[in-house]
Amino acid sequence: MALKAIYIDFDGCLSPAIPGVTLDIDLVHVIRDLNKRSQDVPFVAINSGRPESFIEAHAQVFDIKNFCVFENGAGIFRFPSETIEMHLDPRIPETIHEDFLAMVKLVKAKFGISRQPNKEYNLTYLFPEKDPRIKQVTSFLDKHIMKDHLPYYIDTGINFINVIVAGTNKGTGLQMIVEHTGIDPADIAGIGDSNCDWEFMKFCGFTACPSNASDDLKKKVNYVSPLPYAKGTIDIIEHILKSQPR
Repeated sequence: MALKAIYIDFDGCLSPAIPGVTLDIDLVHVIRDLNKRSQDVPFVAINSGRPESFIEAHAQVFDIKNFCVFENGAGIFRFPSETIEMHLDPRIPETIHEDFLAMVKLVKAKFGISRQPNKEYNLTYLFPEKDPRIKQVTSFLDKHIMKDHLPYYIDTGINFINVIVAGTNKGTGLQMIVEHTGIDPADIAGIGDSNCDWEFMKFCGFTACPSNASDDLKKKVNYVSPLPYAKGTIDIIEHILKSQPR
């Protein structure tokens, strides 16, 4: 299968989801080399739950010119020329900032917890791994959303809570990319590490994950690297390149 792109989730594949961890320099070189040679090898793009400014900065680090998805599919941006072309999912409500501000105030008053800064289209709370407050805050927010019939849903993990616009996810972010670039998802390799990553990976022609991925995801993908995080992603990229027709 001749793949045109390798589409990688950020936290868990390019880097551990730990604040302050330095990017693996070997992985940076591998991805930059692919993006410079993108006429004869697949180019690399990234997606994340992180805010647009974070992903834009790392797009420069990895020399990404084609596309990125930010805030769990809330929007995409591209570099079709020397400017940034950004598109938001049309399902984002006009009241999103007011809605999130109300939730932030309620959570702060009830639990004394502050949101992750800099995000606009996801409301995120970060915790130590397996913190019992994750369930408490999730239940509280879920009841608020249901009571006011708000157009959001909640996604949680071992160290986070995300409030996300209903109907959007990393898969809808990939669909936006397809609409704006014309790339067939069958020509894309998807790399992820968590269950929610399957929302975009299920559309891809080839799927893989590093060894730190969830057990459920490992059962679904075409290839599981024996290595974790960045080293696993390097191994997956090498596996993909070896399988490409010459």
